[in-house]
Amino acid sequence: MVNRVIKKLVLSDFLLNSAFGLLAPIFAIFILRNIEGSTLRVVGLATTFYWIARTLTTVPLSRFMDRTDGERDEFYFIVVGSFMMSSIPLFFLLAKVPWHIYLIQFISGLSASMAVPSWRILFTDHLDKGSTGYEWSLEDIAIGVSVGISAYLGSLLADKFGFHTVFIFVSMLGYLGTMILIPISRDAKNLAQIKKEHRLGAIRLKRKKILPRKVDGIK
Repeated sequence: MVNRVIKKLVLSDFLLNSAFGLLAPIFAIFILRNIEGSTLRVVGLATTFYWIARTLTTVPLSRFMDRTDGERDEFYFIVVGSFMMSSIPLFFLLAKVPWHIYLIQFISGLSASMAVPSWRILFTDHLDKGSTGYEWSLEDIAIGVSVGISAYLGSLLADKFGFHTVFIFVSMLGYLGTMILIPISRDAKNLAQIKKEHRLGAIRLKRKKILPRKVDGIK
């Protein structure tokens, strides 16, 4: 049986991917139609700024999580990062010129650098014994279904209601996905609690098998 932490992580990721999947087919069109002086070059640079932020910040933030004991830091990072990501579409509504888009995309990359590694660490720590492949497959299916369906729905919603309505809906769906993470706080323990519950050895083994390096202050 899948434990409650895995269920909440998968459900949250499903909602967040559903939210941002809505933007996939319309983001470039939004930029070209609504941002002054936009060209395909601006669309390309918007993606570039996102990945510049991801590239520059993922390693430092992950190393910080490495040096911090237990799972509490990952919990804070995943909640704050997911909240920031969910707020990004609302900032697009205020964007007028290309540099606004670049800045927003950079912040979006930073948010993902906070949320994605922490999600992976918590998911790894709470995998049920003997169900590693099954529970990772649930996550894969959740991503596939959410992105596949939402990409089509995003184009329909934008065509019928306009970009602003879609962006607001994306943020609301993202906030819902973030709220689902909050109850995980009672399961995200510090190192002393992990040792007291005799979970340290199991977590070490899980991370050694799945992650390419030791993480989260557990030596």
